[in-house]
Amino acid sequence: MKKRLFTGFAAAVMLTSTAIPVTNKLIAKTPVGTKKVSAASTSSAFLDTAAKQAQKASKKYGLYPSVMIAQAIVESNWGQSGLAVNANNLFGMKADDSWMGPTYTSKTREETSAGKSYYVNANFRKYSSYEGSFDDNGKKLREGVSWQPTRYQGAWIENASSYAAATKALTGTYATAHNYNTILNQRITAYDLTQYDPKVSNATANYTVKASGSTYDWPTDHSVSSTSGSVSKGDNVTVDKTITYYNGSQRMHIAGKGWVNGTSLDTGSALPPASQAPKGEKKITKMLMHNAYIYNAKGKRVKGTKALKADNNIPTYGTKTINGKSYYRISTNQYIAAGNIDGKMRALKHNAYVYNDYGNRDNSKVMKKNQSVATYGSAVTIYSKKYYKIGTGHYIKKANF
Repeated sequence: MKKRLFTGFAAAVMLTSTAIPVTNKLIAKTPVGTKKVSAASTSSAFLDTAAKQAQKASKKYGLYPSVMIAQAIVESNWGQSGLAVNANNLFGMKADDSWMGPTYTSKTREETSAGKSYYVNANFRKYSSYEGSFDDNGKKLREGVSWQPTRYQGAWIENASSYAAATKALTGTYATAHNYNTILNQRITAYDLTQYDPKVSNATANYTVKASGSTYDWPTDHSVSSTSGSVSKGDNVTVDKTITYYNGSQRMHIAGKGWVNGTSLDTGSALPPASQAPKGEKKITKMLMHNAYIYNAKGKRVKGTKALKADNNIPTYGTKTINGKSYYRISTNQYIAAGNIDGKMRALKHNAYVYNDYGNRDNSKVMKKNQSVATYGSAVTIYSKKYYKIGTGHYIKKANF
């Protein structure tokens, strides 16, 4: 049985039967007559071109540009390998049956099960520019391999807390060299490649949805990810992670829903970012049961803010009594009435049915006279009749209290 041997940036980088090739020691030569340039000018020219394409691909597939650039540096020798020069192929991508584009043929070394080397001609993918090469690498890192689609999930930007966490996740999966992450990290720090990375914030904030639409499993282009759910215009949602890319665009993760583009949310209409939360106060997440206006420390409505929508989790920072009424603090100088969260106990004066959001009986269950029930906020009107909300989608007619 013949066995493939992969070599490249270091003799130690060997790939097992389940690892993906990092690079190949190609025989292809740089075109005759190429003028020699200094290492500094080579690296500068390579970065000028590669960084832009890495940023585009990383935004499309949700990855760290610094990691992709470091991989390209290591695997193509700053774009000076024969495969890079002749085919713009920076990552040793072979032309399999699925590849419909042009190819570049080069000799590559193989090895038999007995360890004897031999050479064969192999077809590699040929790109018109670095853009295609970075796009293919980004696709592989996001979509994995046929037998393990999530093989590189530890390197995805939503899962890796830093570039170092991403390179560690690629060690033993993308490459079997035990020091693959160290090799990449050295390039990233030496050439300040993190300057090309997006900014990732884990701050929590509540926003209003500007337009109804889908949410997505991944913070990638929508063409890459499947949908995870949806949101409706006017919904108040909690964002717990925000990724800001090189061009200012953002992708935001809605807790319990999925990812959306930042343009889907009205970031000036709801609560301020968590960085404006009261200092020293412990955050406790509460379920908002009733639409709630926002008030200041004097109990006056805060101008320019919309009511927060019911049935959403919001951050709270303790309680405060204002003019004899209890409020929950939700930021430095913003409050909502506690009754919208805690409810108020009321005793039924009559037996009562439970109704849904459309004023229809939810079931045949009857709440008994004198039974105490928690109601949330003020009475709401459903088709001209008044109801108290007693739970998510559950109401009892006000006349029964």
